[in-house]
Amino acid sequence: MPKAGITYGPRIPAPNYDRIGIGAEKQVLNGLGLKQLKRPEDLVAVRPDELVVKAWRIVEQADADLGAHLEERDQALAHLWFYEPRLGLARTAGLSTMGYRGAIARVVYGDKRHPLPDVQSNEDLARLGKELGVRRIKNAEAKLLKASETVYAAHARRELAVRYMQEAVFDLSEAPYAWTPEQIAEHAGVERGLIYKQRAAARKRHGL
Repeated sequence: MPKAGITYGPRIPAPNYDRIGIGAEKQVLNGLGLKQLKRPEDLVAVRPDELVVKAWRIVEQADADLGAHLEERDQALAHLWFYEPRLGLARTAGLSTMGYRGAIARVVYGDKRHPLPDVQSNEDLARLGKELGVRRIKNAEAKLLKASETVYAAHARRELAVRYMQEAVFDLSEAPYAWTPEQIAEHAGVERGLIYKQRAAARKRHGL
C-alpha cells in the first residue's frame, strides 16, 4: 500500500506472466517428450524410468537459472524500494505482496520474515538504505523486468517438473516395477532422501 509522506515514481508495467507460465509448461512437456498438456498422473505411465531422469534434468536447469537470476531480481527490488519507490512492485515481479516483501527482507536482512522498516519520507528511505548497505543498481527497472521473467519461468518449470518426477517415483515404486527408493535414487542420480520425500508427496496426492 502507498504510504503517506512517500513520493512514488510511475508504475512499472508487469510482464505477461500468464504467457510466460504457458511457455514454461510447453518447455517442460517438450523436455519430457510429451505432446499433450494433461495432468502428470495421466501420463506418467509412459516409461517412468526415463521420465524420472528427464524431469530431474529440468529441475536442475531451473535451479541453475534461479541461482543465476534470483539475487539480481531481489537486489533490483530492494533498490527500487529504498531509492526509487514505485507502486505495484509485487505485481511487476510476479510475486504476492508477502512474497515481494520477503524477497527484499532476505536481501537486506538475510531473513525473509524480517519486517521492512516504517519510514515516512523518500529521504529517510534512501538514508536508511545506505546505512543498511542496500546496493544501488543501475538500470534497476530494466534489470528487475528481465530477471523477474527468468525467475518466474524457472519457478514454473521447476514446479511442473517436480510433479512429473513425483509421479514417476510413485509409479516406479509400485508394481510391476517395485523399485526401492535407493534404486530410484541411483537411477536418477539423486540423494535417496529426495526420492523418499517425493514418493511421500505423490502418495499423499493419491490419497495413500
